[in-house]
Order: sequence, then C-alpha cells, then structure tokens
Amino acid sequence: MSSLLYRGGCSCLSWAGRRARVVAACRWKGGRAAEPLNKPLKQWTLIVSPQSRLCVELPCSVRVSSQDPFAYPHADRVFVTVSGVDRNVHRGLDLDNIEVKYEESSRQVVIHSRDIDSHTCVEVTTPVRFDVNIKTSGTGSVNIKKIECDNCHIETEKGDSVLQSVKSHAVNIRTDGGKVSCLGTVYGNVNIYAAAQSSVKIEKLQGTSINICTEDGTLKAKYLYTESSSISSASGDIRLGSVHGDVNLHSQHGSVTVGSLDGSLSASTCDGAMDIYVSQVGQVHLKSEEGCITVRVPEKLPTSLQLAGTTVDVSPDIQLNEIQTTSKEGQVTLTASINAANGRERWIKAESKRGTVSLKTQNWLQSLKFHTT
Repeated sequence: MSSLLYRGGCSCLSWAGRRARVVAACRWKGGRAAEPLNKPLKQWTLIVSPQSRLCVELPCSVRVSSQDPFAYPHADRVFVTVSGVDRNVHRGLDLDNIEVKYEESSRQVVIHSRDIDSHTCVEVTTPVRFDVNIKTSGTGSVNIKKIECDNCHIETEKGDSVLQSVKSHAVNIRTDGGKVSCLGTVYGNVNIYAAAQSSVKIEKLQGTSINICTEDGTLKAKYLYTESSSISSASGDIRLGSVHGDVNLHSQHGSVTVGSLDGSLSASTCDGAMDIYVSQVGQVHLKSEEGCITVRVPEKLPTSLQLAGTTVDVSPDIQLNEIQTTSKEGQVTLTASINAANGRERWIKAESKRGTVSLKTQNWLQSLKFHTT
C-alpha cells in the first residue's frame, strides 16, 4: 500500500585547616631507561582538611581519582605522584619546577608548573568528596574518576577530557580541540563547550539543567535525564538516544537525531536533516530551512499535527482525523489529529521551507538502535 503524499512544489534540497605537610620521595635512576615506560618519579603526601579543593594548572596530563573511604576514613590525605620516562640522571631538575602545596587559609591543594615535561602525567588521589578545578595546556588531557563535589571545572587546549561516574552540583568543561567523554553516569548541572573539531560523547547525564555547545564536532549522547536541556552545534551532527525532559536543539549545518523523546522538544536546523522519534509527546516543534524532517510516533500515540513542507508524506498505517490541507507558494500544510488528541496539551509541529516532512510509525524495539550506537 502506498503512503499518503501531499505535494506542494519542488523536492527536498536537503553542541579542605590544618597545616600542610609535604613528604617528597624522588625516585629515579641514572642512565638511559631500559624501556620507555612511565614510572613514578616524585611523590607527595599532603595533610588537608576535609571537603577542600584541588586547583591544577599544568602543561601535561592529569588524572584524579578518589581514595577508598575505609582505608582513609578521616578524609584528610591527598596523594600526588608525577610519573614519566626516566631518560637521564638530570631528569629530576625538571621536577623541581612543579609546585605542590596545600594552602590552609583557602583550603585548596595547588599543583602548578609551566615547565614540566608535557609527556609526564600527574596523578592525584583525593577523598571521595573534593572540589576540582583543572586547567591543562598543549595536549595535556584530564581524567576524573569516581568523585563527589560541589564544583568540577575542566579546561583543556588540545587534550581530551574524560569524566567517569562523577557526582557534582555543577560540571563545567571547556576544550579548544580535545574530545570530551562522559562514562557511566555523570550527575549534576552540566555545561560543556567544545570548540573547533572537538567531539562530545556521553553515556548518561542526569541533572536539573544541561547546556552543551559544539562547533564542528559531533555530539552523541545515549541517555539524558534532565528538567531542561539546551544543545547546539554550528555544523556538527547531534545524535541523542533516550531523552527525558524539555529539550532545545539547534544545529546550523548538521543533522539532528533523537532516538526516543519523553517530554517537550524544540529543534531547528538550517540545511541539516532531522529524524525524531516521539515516544511520549508533550509539545514538539521542529523547523528547518532546507533540511528534510522525519517524525516517528507509536501507532497509538494521541497528538495533534501540523506538518508543512514542499511535500508532506504520511505513512498509510496512521489514521488521520480532522484533516485540513492548504497549498501556497509551493508549500503544502497538513493539519490533523491522531487517536483523539487534545490539541492544547499534545501537539507536533514540523515545518521545512524547502524540504520534505514525513510522518511514520515506529515501535520501542525499533528505537533501541539509537541507544546502542
């Protein structure tokens, strides 16, 4: 059986105070290293007040992880290790240029250097609850794993940023060229800015608000659970799996895909295509200048419809009620309802000025492909 096709003209054109005590243990050997493997070169143990803050500014990679709370129940230690390749006997001179201290008055651990070898790695283990503020230059990457805090702030130039199982009131990430990855579940109000070709890949975000912006890189997220989300990109594709809450999406020249929507959505593109599966509808507004729009719905979803494009294509297994069609200046507009919808609370509006708008049915099993990509 062929689909219902409404034509109006041309075809589709197609984002912690106690005093600090430092115990330093320098570990290096003379001569050339037998193997080019990173090993501990210098270590510090800092005594801190609970619920302090870590401030790092380095030209190398930084890794932060939490301690076992049963091994350190007082939450008053921070361990810092510099690892690298021991190339010669003078290697330790570079390590004198790194500052590691605990400032009692401000309750913050400071790790700072501008001259340390960019190929080294600074590893920090903190109490479970510890604020984090890290800035790296060059290709220095940041990896944060299993911490809880009020604020988590990361800035990189070309280095990647990886967060794994982080709980924070506020998470702020900015990169000028590195990748951003969120593994496991990241809790908090999240702000991510990824410039140039930087891409963003997310397993699961859960918080009150989420703001993500990319320039040319792709954004992929499997699960978003928020009250409100704002996601935008200049030319990168936006690919979302299961989305809950009120969402605002915009990609100027990239495409937009939503595998499953439970909430309200406002999405727009200039010439990128849109493919949206609306599993539980609130209010959905989709708009494109030149891109094609595909809306997928469960067969029994009640909603009002307003679809407008050069061509409006409705799958034959969708029963439309109260159909009205108009055609003007090469564009056709279809107004209808399905499954006795209340037009004030549940509606879908899709408009493409120079593209095709399609309405199709899809079940939850078919939508799983978006969650696993």
